[in-house]
Amino acid sequence: MNTPVYRYPECRLTEKGREYIGKVSKTKSGKECLRWDIQPYGTPDDFLKEVMYSNHFSNLDTWSQKNYCRNPSGRERPWCFVRGDAKWEYCDIPMCTDTDPPECKITQKGGEYIGRKSVSHSGSACRPWGIPWRSTTSGMGTFLLPAFPDYKETAETHNFCRNPDGRVALWCFTENENRNVEFCDIPFCDIQEVQVGPKGNVYPECRLTEKGKEYFGTKDVTEMGKPCFNWESQPYGMPWDFFNQEMPYPDHFINVDPAIHKNYCRNPSLYREKPWCFVTDSDIEWEYCDIPICRDLGGSINSIMPPECKLTRSGGEYVGRRNSTISGFPCQHWLARFPNSEEFMKKSLSAFPDEVDGSHNFCRNPDNTSHGPWCWSWQSGKTLAWEYCNVPFCQQTRQRCDVLVSGNCITPLECKKNQKGDEYMGTKNITRSGQLCLPWMKRPNFVYISDFYLKVNSFPDDLHPSHNFCRNPNGDKNGHWCYYKHGINPVIDYCDIKDPPPIYFGALGNSTRNVPRPPFRQEVNSSLASEMTLQRKAFPLPEAKLRWCQLSRLTFNRVFAPLVNLHPP
Repeated sequence: MNTPVYRYPECRLTEKGREYIGKVSKTKSGKECLRWDIQPYGTPDDFLKEVMYSNHFSNLDTWSQKNYCRNPSGRERPWCFVRGDAKWEYCDIPMCTDTDPPECKITQKGGEYIGRKSVSHSGSACRPWGIPWRSTTSGMGTFLLPAFPDYKETAETHNFCRNPDGRVALWCFTENENRNVEFCDIPFCDIQEVQVGPKGNVYPECRLTEKGKEYFGTKDVTEMGKPCFNWESQPYGMPWDFFNQEMPYPDHFINVDPAIHKNYCRNPSLYREKPWCFVTDSDIEWEYCDIPICRDLGGSINSIMPPECKLTRSGGEYVGRRNSTISGFPCQHWLARFPNSEEFMKKSLSAFPDEVDGSHNFCRNPDNTSHGPWCWSWQSGKTLAWEYCNVPFCQQTRQRCDVLVSGNCITPLECKKNQKGDEYMGTKNITRSGQLCLPWMKRPNFVYISDFYLKVNSFPDDLHPSHNFCRNPNGDKNGHWCYYKHGINPVIDYCDIKDPPPIYFGALGNSTRNVPRPPFRQEVNSSLASEMTLQRKAFPLPEAKLRWCQLSRLTFNRVFAPLVNLHPP
């Protein structure tokens, strides 16, 4: 008979099993466990009186523990509350076949981690956990607080990475006097089996991961058929499991804007298992949605193959694996202490489209920086700065698209719309001196940064990795320009952008000025004359002039230039 193999987290690594975070919800006698968050019999006598009830649990949270067997008070092994006079019973949780603690975490905060890593993300040695992380109880001595998975550990040398106060991730005090506190490099455990969704499920109308934080589809009813509330309405206040309750409600959403999510199913919260939404029933307030797993995707966070493109201008939904900037510099890890402060991650965690561990250095946009995903990087090993990444728009067709507005491909206008030219959206990328323009998303200077690099409205169209067209984002009085050289003193040059050619509508019988009607030559065939007539009828004069910008230069030079020369305005 084969001996069963028990793998963490569905087993105990220690006798007491305080690190157990599996999903057994019945006692050894078969009784159904009660939820921990309802606290059915008040606070047990063996909970520390000076410590809040919820702070006896992993990640300082009772809701996510549901009714699973746990050991928050350090009894002999995992247990749970039950109905009846007994009030509680032990659970039958087996010991793991391999009891060596895994050097990985299951949850974002990692409160269950009981590994032995004792250096920070930068490699600094961790200091022992001293006061105030210990409690002294008569007859028991001094030991670690219940928020530690090794609660009641008495060794004063304990300096392993832990998260006893519910921060973004596991951390420790370090010996580095310049960096007193740092996160630790603890990856997620690769424990989920790869799932294959039904044929036809294509992102974004499906989930790439179990939690589906990246889901960006349009499903707007729950799995029970209830219509979803609009997120912007915030019908029941701030959800309890939005990570940082001090941050404004909108900051918890992808692209930092609940309005763009309308009433579609989403998962901006920390503990919920999959996409959900608010519902009109105030007794339940919310329900999960039935969002399928994508075809040939899904599975563990390390095995998914997400699309390498973005759906929106800001790209907050991007969960791809690019980890270098558009200039080719490798990205820093998000949990690295420098340049990311702990405060930045605390503010931005909810807006990440995925969970973050010590190995996460992928391009993301958790703060809605205007033009797309970005990351911190060391520029040439000397200067630390952030830069956009090479994340293109997801193409709706296979045709090349140079100019986009709000993600939609448009026909370029190869001349100015007005004298100022601030709405020019052509594709000219050569300067007056013949220099090839650099892409706008590359930082020309890593010492300072211009406002237009951050502001959406500085450009009339969307920036994308190959966008190197002449523009005027800062309203330069000399006209359109671009960078053509990087460096401490980046070099710019101006571009020659033509004004719209003068169009004589008198030739078509609708002159708006008292000018002679230019004679048509034989080169103007009937089909072209017909096109001109349609342009005139469909658009008022300013718009008609724009339409002439879209005519080929060959057509204009061959047919209209002679007319303009004969009849100047």
